[in-house]
Amino acid sequence: MPARSPRPSGGLAPSALRGLLDATPAAVGCFDAALRVVYANTAFTMVTGAQTGRMLEDGALAGELRELLASADTRRRVRIGGERRMPISGTLFTLEDDLIGMVLDAGAYEALAQLAEEQSALRRVATLVASAPEPDEVFQAVAEEAGKLLHVRSAATIRYDGGQAWTVGRWADEHDPGGFIVGTSVPLADSEGLTAIVARTGSPARIEDYTDVRGRAAELMRANGFRSAVAAPVVAGGRIWGLVLVASVSALGPDAETRLAGFAGLVALALESAEARAEVNESRVRILQAGVRERRRLERNLHDGAQQRLVALAVQLRMLEKKLAEPERAGTILRGAAHELEQALAELRELARGLHPAVLSDRGLAPALETLASRSPLPLSVEGVPEQRLAEPVEAAVYFVVAESLTNAVKHAEASELRVRMRAEASELRVEIADDGRGGADVGAGNGSGLRGLADRVEALGGQLAVESTPGAGTTVRAVLPLQ
Repeated sequence: MPARSPRPSGGLAPSALRGLLDATPAAVGCFDAALRVVYANTAFTMVTGAQTGRMLEDGALAGELRELLASADTRRRVRIGGERRMPISGTLFTLEDDLIGMVLDAGAYEALAQLAEEQSALRRVATLVASAPEPDEVFQAVAEEAGKLLHVRSAATIRYDGGQAWTVGRWADEHDPGGFIVGTSVPLADSEGLTAIVARTGSPARIEDYTDVRGRAAELMRANGFRSAVAAPVVAGGRIWGLVLVASVSALGPDAETRLAGFAGLVALALESAEARAEVNESRVRILQAGVRERRRLERNLHDGAQQRLVALAVQLRMLEKKLAEPERAGTILRGAAHELEQALAELRELARGLHPAVLSDRGLAPALETLASRSPLPLSVEGVPEQRLAEPVEAAVYFVVAESLTNAVKHAEASELRVRMRAEASELRVEIADDGRGGADVGAGNGSGLRGLADRVEALGGQLAVESTPGAGTTVRAVLPLQ
């Protein structure tokens, strides 16, 4: 027969006792003197975050355990709160073998239920955000989930624009007192309401009583019967975009700001995702438009340049055939034909060089830049080009960034020299192109050509392109390209 776990007479075996504790809804935990979590059942982990076998993170609970270990007490009542979790209370008590047990009060079960409800609400919004919806749909969903979670009469997603706070998403329960419908705006100036406070501080805030609060927003709150409100800022792209606000006809719980923060973060994520999608779409449109324009340019240049010269050459050769009996006249025509042929070849070479230089494909980046420098109308110095061959798209991107910077320096910057420096690191290549021209270049200008087109090319490879062009101080183009 298999061996059984030893147990005291009439008592439970340790494995059975552990199974019983795991199944109970009561939150129970145990720690050793080194603050390692010897045991934590599911309820205890959900409420406190402590997990069996791990060291307890430094914080309020760890401090309470240290104080009990340092004292002669055998029991200690504690109340623990934090920025990320709701306040909980319970009892610490010493056990044998320098162990400390902890049982949370019944209120912890309510906290656990609230936490589960909160996580479910956040998960629903996160799932929506992941489906790439329109921002308005997220604004509405956040207002609804936040309002229902905090059991308030009304909730809203609000954005800042032009010194005003605009309602862009709103939810209300069946007892909706009205006001703050989508499209409502209130001024931030001369206001002590939550919209103005969050705009100034960038931090969560609350108002317990709107009776004496100044401003248009406060007037609307009082007119619609709201007594208190809590708000959390939405920070997107490094700026305070707006806030998520809940309003109640009674007092709100002490943890309302903390619980709103998760929804505000999801709004920010939705905004940044939408902005990224828009930038990708705009980049694709610019690339397509640039391709169409380039094909038209090539067609026009071939028709007006090389094609016309070749047609003229054909005509001259036919005339030459008829003038073979007149050697002097034939020689003049032949010399003209040779000149036209040289011009046509030069124009075709120029067109080919604009598409993709053969030396770049055949010999690599350094020879291609040397060739570019030899043809440059400005003194062009190049330093730090990697000796080894790079990936073909990277070499092409660097070449065209340098070539376009040279073109801009000649055509627009009135520069007298151009300096190119490169530095290859473990996983990226840094390129800097600087001229001493008049500055004032704008990477956002143009529709798929010039610096904007180069930025699209670099970003398509996972890199970044930045332009520093202070008027009167020259222009510096910096590109960072991944090598892996």
